[in-house]
Amino acid sequence: MTLPNLSTDKLKQVYKSLLFNQCYICDFRGEGTLCNHCRTLLSDNVCHCQRCARPTPIYIEECGECQRSQPAFDQVIAPLQYEGLCRMMISKAKFEQQPHLLRPLIELLTEQILEQSELASHWAIVPTSESSLKQRGFCQTDFMRQQLIALLRKHHPNTGQILTIERRNPGQAQHNLGRKERTKLSHKQFHIATTVPQHVVLIDDIITTGSTIQACSQALKLAGAERVTVWALARTPEQTGDLF
Repeated sequence: MTLPNLSTDKLKQVYKSLLFNQCYICDFRGEGTLCNHCRTLLSDNVCHCQRCARPTPIYIEECGECQRSQPAFDQVIAPLQYEGLCRMMISKAKFEQQPHLLRPLIELLTEQILEQSELASHWAIVPTSESSLKQRGFCQTDFMRQQLIALLRKHHPNTGQILTIERRNPGQAQHNLGRKERTKLSHKQFHIATTVPQHVVLIDDIITTGSTIQACSQALKLAGAERVTVWALARTPEQTGDLF
């Protein structure tokens, strides 16, 4: 059979075989984008605060930080801890122009979303600074949004409508800030021009101090949201001084 005569379904099968049935880490041929061995190298965020997803020794409803200072967001879903292979994959995706390495992590996030979360119709992404966009050539949170829409609309056709959050200082890159500077981030640095529904999803790649999702969630609630659910790929393990 020649290429012009291939059916659409056949082309999809070939495309899937070439791009999605090979481990993105070790190139092992098999089902999916991550082989069983490489999957074991990812640290699952099993025990964590049910509010902010901070890794904890045991399951708890709210960690000490959430009890001391109630977050503006209502729930965080972050399936992995940001260390080891997970850290390497996200770093290479963001800083070495390899965004495809986020796909296996997004698939793991999708599994947890379908298990745990009521899906909101409207999604917002944490906006990337202009300097980061120039450096990377893409926005990792928007890449996540596109991939999640493709995976989740199979189950929930009406989800994934875009809600835009704008940075008032678009040139400032968050990853260049120190921990103390990050914790000073305010909702006043973000702007939402449109009407906000009651339940909104906020998408970020990594949660470190939690100050960015806190500021964005505050901005969303001031704009009219009653519930904010955060989706992230990974949560940084506990360090002294973490706020969320």
